[in-house]
Amino acid sequence: MRLNLSEIPAGTRVFIDSNIFLYVFFSHPVYGKSCHNFMKKVESSEISGFVDEFVLNEVFHKLMITSIVNSYHCEPHEAVSLLKRSPSILADLSLLWQATDLLQKVNVTDITGPFFPDTYRISREWNLLSTDAVHIAAMRKEQLSFIATNDTDFLRVSALQVCHPVS
Repeated sequence: MRLNLSEIPAGTRVFIDSNIFLYVFFSHPVYGKSCHNFMKKVESSEISGFVDEFVLNEVFHKLMITSIVNSYHCEPHEAVSLLKRSPSILADLSLLWQATDLLQKVNVTDITGPFFPDTYRISREWNLLSTDAVHIAAMRKEQLSFIATNDTDFLRVSALQVCHPVS
């Protein structure tokens, strides 16, 4: 089943995929407002939000790469090489550190592992990328069926209620 983020009932426990956070952080022109409104419901505890370390890592990584691209006017594929050559540039990325401070304060529950070997079985059963399979393993651990995401791959998992942002 597929719902809009705005259709998630109050009191629902929802796993939040990284793209929802990134749409908010980057003020995405199409999905930013929908995701921002959803996250306000999470912050007010109207909806209970859950993540795993993989979500937090992906958000942090994309914020870091984007900060390097914006600050040093390079292409995304050049950002990691630049960082490897000059790791001290991280100290100058004040917007990155402001964003990560905000991310740490978000009212979500972090689901901890282990998620393996369940991840292998989930990936094989539903033909999912490894990180998506980790998310499903984390959701199973907390008995979650709702996921907030714009990733249509999760629609293949019949037990999920996939909730997506709208324009």
